[in-house]
Amino acid sequence: MNKNVRLLYGFSFFDPFMIVIPVWVPYLATQGITMRQFMELQAVFAIVILCGEVPSGLLSDLWGRKKTLLLGSTLKAVSFSLLPLWSNYEGFLCYHLTMGIALSMISGGDVALLYEWHLAAGGERSRGTAVLGNMKLAGQTGAAASALLGGAVVTLSYGHLLWANAILSWIPMLLVLGVTEPPAALAEGKKRKRSEDLKAILSTTLGRDGATRFVFFNLIASGAAGLVMVWTHQKYWQDSGLPLAYFGVLFASYNLIFGFAGRAAALATTRYGQRTVFTAVGVLPVIACLGMASFSGWGGILLGTLGQIGRGLGSVVFLNTLNEKISSAFRATVISMAQMGTRASFALLGPIVGYGIDAWGLQSVLSALGVLFAIAFVLLLLPLVLREPRLRPAGASSV
Repeated sequence: MNKNVRLLYGFSFFDPFMIVIPVWVPYLATQGITMRQFMELQAVFAIVILCGEVPSGLLSDLWGRKKTLLLGSTLKAVSFSLLPLWSNYEGFLCYHLTMGIALSMISGGDVALLYEWHLAAGGERSRGTAVLGNMKLAGQTGAAASALLGGAVVTLSYGHLLWANAILSWIPMLLVLGVTEPPAALAEGKKRKRSEDLKAILSTTLGRDGATRFVFFNLIASGAAGLVMVWTHQKYWQDSGLPLAYFGVLFASYNLIFGFAGRAAALATTRYGQRTVFTAVGVLPVIACLGMASFSGWGGILLGTLGQIGRGLGSVVFLNTLNEKISSAFRATVISMAQMGTRASFALLGPIVGYGIDAWGLQSVLSALGVLFAIAFVLLLLPLVLREPRLRPAGASSV
């Protein structure tokens, strides 16, 4: 059991180990891709994941989480291995299509596997926040390490960067080969009829109570905001005139801040209460966007870290609350549904942000995003803050 948990933590570390991502915007710019086209590609990528999320989640719950995760990891490695061959819009479109299918198959399965093995090892549900926090930290540490490596390799050439990225992309697949399927997940998955799954999932996630619905929708909103800001940060650094080598360091720093914030979610909830944590999750990204719009250079970069703290806390507390309320039989599916909502939201918001940056400039778009995040806080998070005592099952600990 402990072996499986360690392997899954290793997978969480190496899955985001994509050394090309910290300079993805500048690299595609060298290939003639404008910011508008960049966001179009990201929207296509999001739509592919959107269409594949729920089917892949059901496949993971019914066919096996290890098998689905292994298939997705292999396709991801193949996509990265072919990336150095593409040099135009159509080629990058092909890459985003195949990578979208791969990530939709990975999404949810890794979280579900880890949570099931945590329970199988005798872990308590109330410790789920700490376990998921460790997973988030492992993932963000991997992303940070890959950013530092990418920042160093890109000083040689983009060609070196792409081929090194292709080789490293096969590590997650090798780790998944060593993982075994949780017996509880297999047993519950076999008991359910396929025709009953979707109805049960919707009833559990959207029909049980208002608090659960708000948690679900906040997980979606937080994820979509994070996707938008990942690429907006790179454009911000580029407009600030920073050398490419700095991109790796900044990307690593932002990911570590996100990871440590997620790791601290359990402690913060215990010490300050869930209401305070929820408020921080909503307010910090607003301050970050408005601060980046008001200050250029290092001042804005420093304020941008506040958004990482807010989203890091939210990614863990929202996900753990859902895990506490979802049975093993369709846990991967519900997580995939949340990811589907995230990608759908980004598919709508991402191109608008790209068009806005090209037409009106980055500062205006950042101000608009700050206002949008403030509206989302009022409509989605504030009701959740008021409902907070109803979120946690009776007898559950806050740790």
